[in-house]
Formats: sequence, C-alpha cells, structure tokens
Amino acid sequence: SGSNRQMAHDVADTYLGADAGARVLSGDIQRGTVERIDAVIWFLDLKGFTKLSEQIEGVAMIDMLNAYFGVAVDEIDRQGGNVLKFMGDGLLAIFDKKSGPDAVDRAVEAAVALRGAVDQLNDVRRAARLPVTDFSLALHEGEVLYGNIGGETRLDFTVIGPAVNAAARIEGMCGQLERRLILSAPVAASVTGRADEIVSLGRYLLRGVTGPQELFTLYRREEEMPEALDAEAQVS
Repeated sequence: SGSNRQMAHDVADTYLGADAGARVLSGDIQRGTVERIDAVIWFLDLKGFTKLSEQIEGVAMIDMLNAYFGVAVDEIDRQGGNVLKFMGDGLLAIFDKKSGPDAVDRAVEAAVALRGAVDQLNDVRRAARLPVTDFSLALHEGEVLYGNIGGETRLDFTVIGPAVNAAARIEGMCGQLERRLILSAPVAASVTGRADEIVSLGRYLLRGVTGPQELFTLYRREEEMPEALDAEAQVS
C-alpha cells in the first residue's frame, strides 16, 4: 500500500540517508555494486569523547551525541549533502559533485554554519549545566567508490578509497594545528564564495598519503590566528 511504501522510504532515509536509501529501495542491494563518483568528503569528529565517556553516565552521553550530531546533520542536509554513517563520536558525509557545480561551496558553507551552530549549542548547554564539547572537521575532494560493501548477509552503503583515507588523516591534524576546520588543497582551490577567507596552514607529510600536502583553514575574526602561517613550513 501507499502507506507501507512511504514507511519504507522513511525508514530507509532515516537509517541510510536519502540518496543511499533511494538506491537500496530501487533494488541496488548487491554486494560489490559500486559507483565511482567525485565528491567532497566531510570527516567530522567530536572532541574529547573518550575522556567524557568516563565521566558521564550512558544516557547523558547518548543525549549529548544526539545534540551535536543533530546540528551537524541539519547543516549537511540544508546544503544538500548525504550523511553516510556515524562512527562512535565521528560522522562521515559526502557532497556528490554530480549534484551541482557548487558542491565544494555547499560543503564549506555547511562547515561554516556548523561552527556557529555548535557555539550556540554550547551556550545553551552551559546555561543548563550540561557537558559541552567541540568538533574537528576535515574537507577533502576526490574520487571515491560509493556502494555496497560487506558480507553476504550484512551490507553497508558507504564510500571507500584513498580520498577517504586522506580525509581521515587531515582530520587528525586538527588537534596538532589547533583548528576546528581544515581544508585540503583541492577543496581550497575550488572554493569560490569564501576564497578571500582561505589561509594556508603549511605543508605536511601525512601518514599513508603520498607527498607533502598543503592544508588550509578559513579565517574567522573571533579566532586568533597562529603566529606563524608559513605556507612552506615542512613538518614530518
């Protein structure tokens, strides 16, 4: 019936995301069915959750995760991205470049909006004497394999490939560089709407990534910039 079909769509969208849900409901459920797509990868982690999990009881921890993931998902959805999975205190999303030539700008706008949304959420939670956290986020652009991966009886609709691994490595630099948001060189080169806000953080060697990689952030007036932003600084 129509109501059952709608329920199936709602469940698939909620658990898989709108794009993956539609693909699965259309019969795209064979293991190994993958598509090569060019996408902007959004790799997000919430800060300090290992330590917080030792201090906060379980229900409060789940409520906290839901609060922060909730604002992240809202901003991704608003800009036309697809959340693929939650990984403990992390989130993986993509902005498919086939969805429009402005995919990079939309991914960046979602990241900028998240900064403000998390600041506002933290103010509300502090006022309510609830624990607060922050995030680190990497944006990278490249070709990924998008599709069904897993076992014969349990599949996951996700993305894999060197670009995903690079995004994870870049996100891992957020702590060292004391940045909430880091953009890879391909993303920085493709940004149009905020090109004047891009600042180089230097060139780095990332484990598992070939060659030195120049990393960037978006200037934010409220954030004090590091004293040295030498674009040619080499760190191994």
